[in-house]
Amino acid sequence: MAAQHSQYLESKVLTAPPHRLHLMLIEGAIRFGRQAKAALDRGEQAAAASALLRVIDIVGEMLAGVREQNTGVNKQLAKLYWFLFRRVTEAKINADAAALAETLRLLEYERQTWQLVCEKLAGGPHAAASGFSIEA
Repeated sequence: MAAQHSQYLESKVLTAPPHRLHLMLIEGAIRFGRQAKAALDRGEQAAAASALLRVIDIVGEMLAGVREQNTGVNKQLAKLYWFLFRRVTEAKINADAAALAETLRLLEYERQTWQLVCEKLAGGPHAAASGFSIEA
């Protein structure tokens, strides 16, 4: 079963367009961030630190992805991702639940934005009604 899930995930990643891959990274960061929050709530700092390292790695990948092109939007995203990187690092170093909560709130907002981008680029249900435009 685990091998089957791994093959499915690999196939999903290899066939996804860049905007969908970015959304997958955000979703992964949220998932690990929630795991870290639950561990902090239980007083399990080692488990929280492990999950937070995963969030740091993912946000680092997000940052690397937007720094490839020097556009205005990418510059703004880079600033946001640097901020998230710093806050989640502070959360890990200090077992800071407030820094983690702030990071998760921003990641949730970022996920909503990228869901709209994915819907728009795929011609999804909100594409026409949203008024959201993006140049590919």
